[in-house]
Amino acid sequence: MDVTLICSMFEGLPRQGPGLDEATAFAFSFLPPDAKRGKILDIGCGSGMQDLTLARICPDCQITASDLYQPFLDDLTTRAKKAGLDGRISTRQASMDNLPFDERSFDIIWAEGSAFIIGILPALQTWKKFLKPDGYMMISDCTWFTDSPSEECAQFMHEISPDMPSVAQAEEMIRAEGYSLVGSFRLPDTGWYTHYYNALAARLGMLKEKYAGNQDAQCIIQGLEMEMDIFRKYSNITNQQKIVYIPQLFRQTTRLLPNCCIPLY
Repeated sequence: MDVTLICSMFEGLPRQGPGLDEATAFAFSFLPPDAKRGKILDIGCGSGMQDLTLARICPDCQITASDLYQPFLDDLTTRAKKAGLDGRISTRQASMDNLPFDERSFDIIWAEGSAFIIGILPALQTWKKFLKPDGYMMISDCTWFTDSPSEECAQFMHEISPDMPSVAQAEEMIRAEGYSLVGSFRLPDTGWYTHYYNALAARLGMLKEKYAGNQDAQCIIQGLEMEMDIFRKYSNITNQQKIVYIPQLFRQTTRLLPNCCIPLY
């Protein structure tokens, strides 16, 4: 599938995936005071709404936002200038599985809804080398909240993310890779709708017309419609949570520590 084609469908949207400014700030609040400074690397940043939030709440931070798709970075640059934050946000076009940064050069790695592209475990393994000793990493990604999802949910997710872990499995991956979990919480449904699904749904009609003769594009659009339908059906049903994001903040360490805090929305 053409990555450029997929990304072009999300150009101009407030977000290219679920998230909330409040959730970004809440995840950042788990950091101890002496860690709320330094260099942040945002991997798979999209148009970078979370980077604007980080820059506002962390005046002592310098943010490098990376993404494979240059138009997203251009959008972020425009937004940062408009907000007066361009002096502390720089962009770098790069693939998340081949990042051009020096090892041990960042205090914090941030990845909202992007790790699934290469998988949570590869992300934990591949990105660790860019963290300074005792640095922090924040990943938000899809996890199962039930051991018995509906057949419809399970089938859909198996097609797009066959290795999607449960919360417990994700936390075990974190510890097994030499991190200590600092905190995690569930992203509320508003994080899916406010700046993502609502804007995306309003665009689908236009996309169908624009790509009327493009079979690949129509397949992508159909998948997006199916995803939104699945979420509407199951996100509020007890023990049938499907696509739910867990922002998880953890620290690189040579010691494996117990959970410090796991609040849930």
